[in-house]
This record gives sequence, structure tokens and C-alpha cells, in this order.
Amino acid sequence: MNHETFHSLIHVVIDRLGPSAPPHELLEGGVDDWHACARLAHFLLQMPEHRAEGIALLQSAAGAAVNEDLAQDVEEKVYALQALSAAEAERAETRAAALEHINMAIECAESTDFLYKYILRGELWADRWNLMHKMGMTEEAEQEADERIAAFDGMDADVPHNSYLYYGYRFKAHLAAERGVPLVAKDYMHMALHAMEIPPAYEPPLADAFAASHENAAWILREIDRVTPHPETLHWDI
Repeated sequence: MNHETFHSLIHVVIDRLGPSAPPHELLEGGVDDWHACARLAHFLLQMPEHRAEGIALLQSAAGAAVNEDLAQDVEEKVYALQALSAAEAERAETRAAALEHINMAIECAESTDFLYKYILRGELWADRWNLMHKMGMTEEAEQEADERIAAFDGMDADVPHNSYLYYGYRFKAHLAAERGVPLVAKDYMHMALHAMEIPPAYEPPLADAFAASHENAAWILREIDRVTPHPETLHWDI
């Protein structure tokens, strides 16, 4: 992508989003700055007619060096790789690339001890497992989830809010639902929520969702998700 095309896409975003458009200074680094490329790409991905340009910009940013001394820099790179993987995962022919990029995101996120503002390491692993499941690698994905659970299980006192446990158990719950065993799916979701900070106001609707007695496990899990606080709004210890 050249400078002219990049700047024309900035104006597409500004014109389309109006007051909610990103400040121009966030993009002023231009096509030679991976941060600007990634930031613009996130907005382009929301526009179906410009998704290809958004993916191309994220691909150009994927191999850029990151300053591991700055949490914000690492997090921005991880977020870009995660978004790229999610976009590539939508098409069967690009899922191998999606797997490569979520692996890069995990490696980047786990290269430091920062507690990020928005990125959850457990969620990155769940992205990998869900993608592997789509690619017919379910057994390997479940084994990895079990390994992450085993590594962190029993650390409740030191790490009560653990994204690895939440997303590991949640992945196993959804596999159980697909296999038609709702009681097992519920048990795994109970364990997942035990690793999450649950404000008191959420407890009654969660109890109602778990109390469903029918056999539609997928519906039950959707209801549990619907009344669960969004992970990005909560405190996590890891």
C-alpha cells in the first residue's frame, strides 16, 4: 500500500465515522508506521467494502518489531495480531495463516510479565483452541486446554481471577455442549466462573441460567454468557 492510498483510507474512516472517528494524530505515522497501519485497520475491518485493505494493513504490521519495555506497545501489537487472526479465521483457505498469527500473538503477550489493560492471555489461547477446533484439531486443542488448567489449578488463593482457567474451562464447556452432555457443560462453566470476578448483581441471573433443566446445552451456555459480565470490564490477576 502506498502513502496516497493510506491517506485516502484515513479520510474514508473520518468521513464514515464522523465524531467517533479516531484522532488524526493516531494515524499520522502513515504507512511506514506499523502502529498507524494497525489502528487504521481496526476501523477498516468494520466496513465490509474495506476489509481487504484492513487485513492487508494488519499483515504489514505483523512482522514489525515491538518495544518489550513498553506495555502499551506490546499490547497494541498483540491486539493487531489477534484481530488479523480473527479476520483470517473467517475463511477456510486462510485459517492456517490465522493459526500462525494467533500463535504470534500468544508468544508476544507471554514474552513479558505485564498485566495488560485489554488483552487477556487466556482469551488468546481460547482463540487458538477455537480455531484449531474449526480446523479439525479438536483433540490437540482440548489437550492444550487441559495442560493450561493443570498448570494453574489450585492457585486460587494467589491468583483468584485467572483468565487461563476461565477460558480453558469455558472451551471445555462448549465442547461438552457440542457432544450433547449439558450437565458436564454446566459443571465446566461453574468452574470457569469460579476463576472470574462476579459482581453480586450478576449472581441471581446466573443462577437462573444454570437452573435450566432442558437438554439444549448450547442454549444454556448462550444464556450463561448473556448474563455474565463482559471479561474486559473485570479485574484479572493474570
